[in-house]
Amino acid sequence: MTDTQIDEARVEAFAGQLLTDFAGAGTTALTVLGDRLGLYRALTGAGPTTAAKLAATTGLQPRLVTEWLTAQTVSGHLIGDGETFELPLEHALALSVVDSPAYVIGGADIIAGYFLTLDKLERAFRGDGGVAYGEMPGCLHEGIERFFRTAYVNHLAQSWFPAVPGLVDKLTAGARVADIGCGHGVATLLVGQTWPASTVTGFDNHAPSITAARANAVAAGSPGNVSFEVGDSGALTGEYDVVVYFDSLHDLGDPRASLRAAYDALAEGGLLVAVEPWSADDFTTVIGNPLVRANYNASTALCTPGSLSQPGAYGLGTQGGPARRLALLAEAGLADPVVAADTGFNLVLAARR
Repeated sequence: MTDTQIDEARVEAFAGQLLTDFAGAGTTALTVLGDRLGLYRALTGAGPTTAAKLAATTGLQPRLVTEWLTAQTVSGHLIGDGETFELPLEHALALSVVDSPAYVIGGADIIAGYFLTLDKLERAFRGDGGVAYGEMPGCLHEGIERFFRTAYVNHLAQSWFPAVPGLVDKLTAGARVADIGCGHGVATLLVGQTWPASTVTGFDNHAPSITAARANAVAAGSPGNVSFEVGDSGALTGEYDVVVYFDSLHDLGDPRASLRAAYDALAEGGLLVAVEPWSADDFTTVIGNPLVRANYNASTALCTPGSLSQPGAYGLGTQGGPARRLALLAEAGLADPVVAADTGFNLVLAARR
C-alpha cells in the first residue's frame, strides 16, 4: 500500500464548502418560516424596523423574532445595525413580491419537502427507486406551484410561445390545447386567459392536483375555455391542435408512451411544446453552476423517484440536456424537433405533427 499525500489546503477548502452548504440549508429552513409567518410581507416597504415593532405587527414571540432577524441579517437576506432591520426592495422582489420576475421563494418549500421525504427516499434507494408524487408532503406541492408560477407569468406569453413558429397564431385563431402533467393548473389557466379563443384541457394523474387546479380556476373566475381532468399521460383521447408539457415531461413514468399518444392526438400540422428546466448535454461543463446544482438535487429527491414510481419507470431525470429530449420527440414520430428557446433557466422544445 502506497502512502497518500494529503493536500491540507484542499481538505480545508472542501470542509469550508460543506459548512457553506450547511449554512445555506439552515437559512432555507428559516426562509420557509419567514414566509409562512408573514415576516417578509411585514418587512416589505416598511423601511428600518425594530424587532419589537415587527413582533407587535405580526403578533409573534419577540425573542424569536429578534433571533430570526439577526440570523437573516448575517445570512445577507436583511440589512441591519443591531437596532433596526430592513428588507431591501431588491431582496423583497425575490422573497415577497408575488409576480415579480425574481419571486423564487417557493423553492424554499420544495427543499423543505426533500427533508420531510428523507425516510422514503432512503427506502427508495434501497428498493425500486420509486417515491410517488402523492407520497410527498404538501409543502413540496405548494412550493412547486409557487416556484414555477414565476416563470409562467413572466415568460410563457412574452417569450416562450412567440419563439415557436406558428404557435401564437394558432392560439389567437382558436386552438384545442392539451396540457399534460398540468399540476395545479397555473400554466393551463394562463394559456386560456391569454388566448380566450382557444380551449385548454389540463390532465394530471394526481387527483389532488386536479382538485387544486379546479379550485384555482374558480379563483380565476371559472373561465369557460379551461377545464381539468384526471388522466394518464399515455392515454390521451380526442384531437388537439397543440399539446404542451410544462416542466412535466421528465416527471412521467413513460414519456415515450406519452409522446406517442400526443402524436396520435395531434391534428395534422399540430404543434407539440415541452418546456423543461435548463440543462446541458454534458454535465461536466456546468459543475458548480447553482441552477444546475438545484436542478440535480430536484432530480434526485423528487423527479426521478417520482418517475420510477410509475408504470414505465423511465427515470428521464430533470437534467441530462436537450439532446435526449429532442431524441424522444423524434422517436415519437414528431417532425423537426428543435430547441425553440434557451433562456438559461428553461429550454423550450418544439416539434410538429
